[in-house]
Amino acid sequence: MSKKLLLILLVVMSLIFFGCDKAEDDDNSNKDIPADPVNVTPPNPTKNNVQPTATFQAQGERIKLNLQGLVDPNTLQPITLFYNASNPSGSNIFVTQNGVTKGLLLTKVSTGNVLKADVVFTVDNSGSMWEEADVVANNIVSFAQALAASGLDVQFGCVGYDGPVNGALNMTTSASLSTYLNRSGYTGTFRTYGFEGPDATTLQNAASGFAPGVWGENGAMAVLYAHQYFAWRAGASRVFINFTDESTQPASDLSFNTAQMCNTIGGLATVHTVYSGPADTTRGLNGAWSDRHERPWLMSDCTGGTKKFIAQDASDLVLTDLPVVGALSNSYLVEYLKGSSEVQDWLVKIIIYTATADGSTTYSVRY
Repeated sequence: MSKKLLLILLVVMSLIFFGCDKAEDDDNSNKDIPADPVNVTPPNPTKNNVQPTATFQAQGERIKLNLQGLVDPNTLQPITLFYNASNPSGSNIFVTQNGVTKGLLLTKVSTGNVLKADVVFTVDNSGSMWEEADVVANNIVSFAQALAASGLDVQFGCVGYDGPVNGALNMTTSASLSTYLNRSGYTGTFRTYGFEGPDATTLQNAASGFAPGVWGENGAMAVLYAHQYFAWRAGASRVFINFTDESTQPASDLSFNTAQMCNTIGGLATVHTVYSGPADTTRGLNGAWSDRHERPWLMSDCTGGTKKFIAQDASDLVLTDLPVVGALSNSYLVEYLKGSSEVQDWLVKIIIYTATADGSTTYSVRY
């Protein structure tokens, strides 16, 4: 055999060897995800007192869900999720894709599994909030600093409202949020007045024409404003914390009521409520609760958020003690294989099922 022919054979054999080795590596790259279980039907939620909220990212056939942590409404403790690969029916989380139950790999948020979270504070800065305004602002700063030091990649935004949106800061760091809330000359309810940041003019122009029919306090409107105009990151959990002492008031524009907000962001974000209104929560400030004066914490009920009732001067507010902190710190990366190399539309259902809390959310996702 000539040296030239021998050299050609060696090159061909090398290509085959390394090609097979790479294919084997690619094939093994997803071996950590359990196979789809056979003959496993997820349970049917009956309590429906929690709502899974997730964002999706695809890496080839590997699908990654950033699943926001959930709080059991009975115990106010984060729900610890688990998937039993040897006995999937004994798990408390299930994911189906076009009706097929998927094998899951769960990884809790940690320094080794840093998940994204975008947190927006919507703050009622009407005159009735003067008593608690400084306490709320200081608590927001402490909360943001504590969350930034956790195992999350987190950024923050803020919306001030009194009828229309009258202040906003787009997504930024905890330090920049602190600067915004501690501007010289801005005290009390003015802490969340004014538009700041590189896109301040854009935000102010957007606010001037947003929800013109709303003239009373309306946290749902503030949430929808941020949902539409803020710079949310792909794959990040979306979290709102709303502070108010009054009812949600859609006024003449009922398109900015709680139901509309829930239909728009349900499954995409959660709203947590901090309410410093009258102790008698069975009635609104202006008489009986109604479609003109909605209970503000209904925004949390429909999105799977938590709610906190505090003193009217917010003297008992410790924001870092809210269940939302435990929930975010108990978020999970959930991974499964879609089982197809083609990009197409899928119906993905996430089911959470424990003895005291259960619920589901269905997404139409393209990946």
